[in-house]
Amino acid sequence: MAIAFVAIAVIGFSFALSQSAQQTVDNRQLHLFETCGAIQSEIQQLFPNEEETQTRVNNPELFQQQLTRVLSSQEGIEGGLWHLDSGFFGYTFPSYRGSDIKRDTPETERTLLAALSLRAIEQGGLVESVQRDNNMAVLAVACPITTHEGLSAWLIQRSSLVPTASTITNVILFALLAIGGVVMYLKSLAFERRWYVERDKLVKQGDDETQPVPVTSNINEVQPLLMLLYQARQKNINLEQTITALEAKLARTSDLSAVARIAASFAKELSKRLEQTKNNFLALSTEQQRVDQLNHVAAELDRINTLVVCYENLDLAAPSSQGYERENLADWLDHIANYHQDRTAKDTQTITAVCTEQLALHSHLLLIRFALDTLIGHAATFGPERGEILIKAGSTDDKTITVEVIDEHNGLSAQQERRVFRDDDVIPEAYGQGLKLVRDTLAIIHATVSYESDGENSRFILQIPMTSE
Repeated sequence: MAIAFVAIAVIGFSFALSQSAQQTVDNRQLHLFETCGAIQSEIQQLFPNEEETQTRVNNPELFQQQLTRVLSSQEGIEGGLWHLDSGFFGYTFPSYRGSDIKRDTPETERTLLAALSLRAIEQGGLVESVQRDNNMAVLAVACPITTHEGLSAWLIQRSSLVPTASTITNVILFALLAIGGVVMYLKSLAFERRWYVERDKLVKQGDDETQPVPVTSNINEVQPLLMLLYQARQKNINLEQTITALEAKLARTSDLSAVARIAASFAKELSKRLEQTKNNFLALSTEQQRVDQLNHVAAELDRINTLVVCYENLDLAAPSSQGYERENLADWLDHIANYHQDRTAKDTQTITAVCTEQLALHSHLLLIRFALDTLIGHAATFGPERGEILIKAGSTDDKTITVEVIDEHNGLSAQQERRVFRDDDVIPEAYGQGLKLVRDTLAIIHATVSYESDGENSRFILQIPMTSE
């Protein structure tokens, strides 16, 4: 508060001085000098190539136009021109707001202006005149126009003044306010100095969050705050312990939820391999064929065992290279398409897999199967009820395979596109929602998924890096 009083006093003191009669006269006079200089420049531009000074003013209207243009933005300033031979001409007062028509200055002022103009011509520079009383000042300036011999421009402005007595009174009042503010400030410093030492001691004790907050103090005003701080510190410690326990439990729950959702893809992939093994047995017609296929069957059983062990040891928080397998991409995608055609697609939907190249996919098949199952199911559930879902695969280069899940959804808004892979939801409610786990799962094997739309079709694009065996 004391500083505010001092600041108000300083501002008021400065304002009172700036509005004093002498300061007002000085400011207005300087402004008139600048305006007269601007008039000189404007008229000089009318005769840029004249090397000799002219003696006659052949186009006084043009001079008046330039004068009016300069003064149109200058409030309260009237002006004109004076020639040694022809006297006054070109009077203008653009900012005049009176009801009557003002064509010239009063006769008493014309005598003053003629004398000023003559002095300006004789001295070859700016001259000024100030006539003032207690409440009013009349300021006049004149400056020579160098393009014409015996020609000068003059300006006059009438300005009201703050009485000197009022200025002195205001200065005294603001000075007293400043003195009062300084006294208040000194008293507040003395008051604060009493308990600075005690405060520093309490702060030092309170910085150590492992220690209880002191509840006693020599400063009576601080005592209730210390009790509140002590209670808040205890509550904060208890909350931090509770939050830590809940975060650990939530992280574990999230991991278990993800593994449980991947279990569906594990079951589908396991079913496919068991069915393939069964078909291999049924296709054998002779004893010799059965003997020849024992190694093949054993290899299939090893792959089934690898898949089971892969799921059993699946840890999304600490992934490993365990579970990487090699599979013919075209056959594998055909099986996935047929599976979803039978179990996921609506009667009016068609799911097709296309692989334009002979490619072998060597990666973590269970995690990729989960991503594809989720995206295909998402397209079948939220995409158009009639239409085709296309699973298209190809190689981007020797190290990357691209798999696209394309449906006939007309696309998402820009805001929805930015959030496609940001949220997770076990049971999403709309197209493009709840796909965060797909991105996170693929990130484990350094694969990526993105979304694109051309307004007619939507596509989820998987970029799968290849690994060496």
